[in-house]
Amino acid sequence: MSSTTDPRVRRTRAVVVTTALGLLAERGIAGTTIEAVAERSGVAKTTIYRHWDGQAALVFDAFDSIRRAPEDPDTGTLRGDLTDLLTGLAAALSEGAAAGLWFALVEAAERDPGLAALHRREAEARHGVILRVIRRGIGRGELPADTDPAEVLDLLAGPLFYRRATSGAPVDRSFAQRMVERVLRAYAP
Repeated sequence: MSSTTDPRVRRTRAVVVTTALGLLAERGIAGTTIEAVAERSGVAKTTIYRHWDGQAALVFDAFDSIRRAPEDPDTGTLRGDLTDLLTGLAAALSEGAAAGLWFALVEAAERDPGLAALHRREAEARHGVILRVIRRGIGRGELPADTDPAEVLDLLAGPLFYRRATSGAPVDRSFAQRMVERVLRAYAP
């Protein structure tokens, strides 16, 4: 029987990932060491190292277990598509297990190449969908042909991250909708 289908291995991996998520929420990435996960979960360090080659790999799997990549909406309008995506981003920054982890990941990525790769992968997955939507809007004439999609992305997402990181003010559906409206107004053909 393969270790990936062995129910005991699946249970052990689930316990370790769940424990890592709890530690990530409480202590951040720096406090989510293999030793801390082993101590809290009751799973031996040697067992953890059998499945993950270190902290970055475990954090990577923990993030994967809660990550929900945005779907590519097609409401028929750029406004509708961006509103769907930005309200999803607002929720990811404000609700659930991952809400507080994004900034911990950004901070840790400054020092750890493995976590930097995880951060880049996360950003590219989210950016890819938003950039496709923006390009589709350009193709439909909803934005000028010379619009820089990356710049529009920065102007849309930047305020959500900034607000979440600095003010503590709500990053909610209403705020996301206002950002979409303001950016679309600024770029109106």
